[in-house]
Amino acid sequence: MTRHRKDRGLRTERVVASYLQQWWPHAGIGRGAGKDITNVPFDIEVKARSAFQPLEWLRQASKRADGKELPFVVCRMNGQGEDASEYLAFMRFADLVQLLLPIYGDINKDSVELVPERCTKCGSWKLKDVPCRTCQKVPKGNHANL
Repeated sequence: MTRHRKDRGLRTERVVASYLQQWWPHAGIGRGAGKDITNVPFDIEVKARSAFQPLEWLRQASKRADGKELPFVVCRMNGQGEDASEYLAFMRFADLVQLLLPIYGDINKDSVELVPERCTKCGSWKLKDVPCRTCQKVPKGNHANL
């Protein structure tokens, strides 16, 4: 791996940690064989590679999490700048479904009423007729930065 690629990977970890600090103020970067992002309640494998090996990366995060934390991968693709909100994120489908179930309530009763939509202020996904949680974390007037 060239020095440029290594530096890009390290910078990507810092960008991801900085993005997460909106919600987890102590999010930081790890070193060595531990978590890529520290002080968050999940295990993120951060990648900024030209080769795309999602299954290998997800296995790496899952092995490290060892069933104790939710593992997922954040991937900065070639051509993406330093806006972490635009990076790809992926996880096992079963894990995603478990995250969605509490949001959408009783599947047989509530799922028709709970409709996802984009926030008109920041563009994040939210539920119709429910306040945007992203906007609740952003100081007023800073939507242009999202």
